[in-house]
Amino acid sequence: MSGRRFRGANILLHVYDLNAVNSVSYDFGIGVFHSGVEIAGTEYTFGGHESSGSGIFNHAPKEAPNAQFRVTIDMGETDKSNSDINAEIASLGSHFTGDSYHIVLKNCNHFSNELCLRLTGKAIPRWVNRLAGYGSLVSCILPKNLGVKNPESADIQNQSTMGPSYTPFAGAGMALSQA
Repeated sequence: MSGRRFRGANILLHVYDLNAVNSVSYDFGIGVFHSGVEIAGTEYTFGGHESSGSGIFNHAPKEAPNAQFRVTIDMGETDKSNSDINAEIASLGSHFTGDSYHIVLKNCNHFSNELCLRLTGKAIPRWVNRLAGYGSLVSCILPKNLGVKNPESADIQNQSTMGPSYTPFAGAGMALSQA
């Protein structure tokens, strides 16, 4: 079956709320969202941990931990085989490593977008990651630790990968001028 083609199989983007403010902000095309891509009954997503190994993981569709399911978006069809899809996911795993997760610059929505582009040629809707896009405009003043919860711990199984776990504005900061 590894050579079976998924010609005509739908690639589904599942979007989840990570914050109650989405109940108001969603109508304005912005919010704090998590996303994953369902392929043949398995949902794939990306989250942070302290290891340099892949941060891609899977779970049952529409059941992302620590998130409230909002909507499914049909991203179109793929004609890739099972082995081609597995190769794409493995390839993305070397770019989306656990220790590279950043809530603004490289998050689950960036992963979902890249996977959808590779499988269907279509980008995810802009509103899904719009807040991170706005945040990237000021990323130079954001704390660097907006990803991994506990870099000293090697136990990634007990950490949530569904969002930020950080102390806001912790760190050394930056001087804007040499006065």
